Amino acid sequence: MKQFYTLILAGIFFFLAGCGTGGENYEHIAKEICDCMRPLSESYNSIKDARQGNNAEALQRFVEEMEAANEALSDCAGRIEERYGELEGEREERVKAAMQKVCPEVISTLNEAEDALMQ
Repeated sequence: MKQFYTLILAGIFFFLAGCGTGGENYEHIAKEICDCMRPLSESYNSIKDARQGNNAEALQRFVEEMEAANEALSDCAGRIEERYGELEGEREERVKAAMQKVCPEVISTLNEAEDALMQ
């Protein structure tokens, strides 16, 4: 289970600390990042449900799904970084703010996952 949370945390940090925003259309960039992060968020919700139901078989299946989602996230992040460059400073803050508008549910879920990891 710790490996699962590590994957989520790595995905969150990768996007929020290393993704790019070469253009000034922050909402468009945020949408692309959110699209990359959505499968990871959905996988987290699935594994959380399986864990609460003590369904070991479903839990294992979702851990594998999470690993695949993390791999896809990494590939997607690479494409975004190539397209927009590295995110830093004020541009990073603007993209984060845009992400709160574009996909608040994804951000909330991944923040929950990060909080769970820190406990």
